[in-house]
Amino acid sequence: MRRYVMQPIHCRFIITPAFVALLIFAFSGCQEMMKQMPAGTDQYLNTGMSVGGAIMNRPKFSEADEERMAQDNAKKYDGSHKMWEDPLLDAYLGDIVQRLVAQAHPRPFVYSLRVVNEGSINAFTFGGGLLYVNAGLIARMDNEAQLAMVLAHEIAHVTESHVTKGIEDSYGIQLLGEIGRVTAASTGATAQIPPALLNKTYEYSMKASVSGHGRANESEADVVGLDYMVKAGYDPREAPGTFEQLMKEYGDQTSIQNFFYGDHPTNKSRIEKLTWLVQSKYSQDLETRKLITNTAEFKQRTRELLVEVGRSDYERKKFKTATAMFEKALLANDKDHRSHYYIGKIASETGGPAGLQQAVTHLTTATQLDDTFADAYRELGLAYYKQRNKPKAIEAFQRYLSLNGGAKDAGAIKRYLDELKRT
Repeated sequence: MRRYVMQPIHCRFIITPAFVALLIFAFSGCQEMMKQMPAGTDQYLNTGMSVGGAIMNRPKFSEADEERMAQDNAKKYDGSHKMWEDPLLDAYLGDIVQRLVAQAHPRPFVYSLRVVNEGSINAFTFGGGLLYVNAGLIARMDNEAQLAMVLAHEIAHVTESHVTKGIEDSYGIQLLGEIGRVTAASTGATAQIPPALLNKTYEYSMKASVSGHGRANESEADVVGLDYMVKAGYDPREAPGTFEQLMKEYGDQTSIQNFFYGDHPTNKSRIEKLTWLVQSKYSQDLETRKLITNTAEFKQRTRELLVEVGRSDYERKKFKTATAMFEKALLANDKDHRSHYYIGKIASETGGPAGLQQAVTHLTTATQLDDTFADAYRELGLAYYKQRNKPKAIEAFQRYLSLNGGAKDAGAIKRYLDELKRT
């Protein structure tokens, strides 16, 4: 019988550069996939569990985690920013927020709003129901319906989870998963988010307060917010006016430092889209419902804020917007001596010869409303001085010195008086 002897087979593997590259690609792909998996997934994979099972069993970033994250970030923000302290304004704004939230997609948060004492235009949320709006943004709204649109937009960011989605887009789902893992290991009030993780979420929220949550999310917040606004009883025709106010001050730039900055859709496109929705989706509401545009309380509660924002704009040499703020304040209270004073002061400083008579009119009114208002007499004296009205200038300067003889500029005013009396 013929014997068959099996000969050993020798296989030689040739490691080529292409093969090495393939291995590196596969390995790096696995690494990248692991990076995108939520924190805690690897613990389950190490037990032999499938990827799907590992993801399903990982610690979740819960709504309680979002609320805790928002509260911690709010505490950090409040520590470095001055808030507008006005309990009556807070109560008024809180009522608007609750009216909108009652119509919003339910989330288990207690919603609250704080007014930041800054004249710039901004509004944002940390998620978890915590909303912020700058005094400057409130001041630039013409009525309560426009203000409601701003607040509804921010509420929509909360209900549609734009903060957490944005954090995931910026840092990957690992970050929120890690927060969920840490808090899951703690209980109740003892749960603490590590500073390194919290700082990243704070950094995202601060960036989003300026540049938005991405154009798709901003557009969604416009549409959803408009729906909340109408369901809450506000006239949707005022929603485009919210953005028209920004157009008046900033134009249609896409890189301006305000609430509608950077990665927001352009103001023009937002106005067009909202106008289309008002005319189509909400046409029946306009025909059949009595909708709110403005209230007496809006004028009353925002009056003091208008004056302070006007002062802030004046100090920043934004004379046009400052004048607009004081004029709005006078519509709410035509006897506000401070508004008359600043309108007169701005007209005297920037209006040239044509503005001097306007300055005299407003400054005279300011002194009539408060005859102890020393600064108004000084500005009135300067306006008369520029008009070469010596008797009136002398009278105003003397009254100023009688009220404020220790003023820093008392010496200069005395020299003006000496000059006027000599000539």
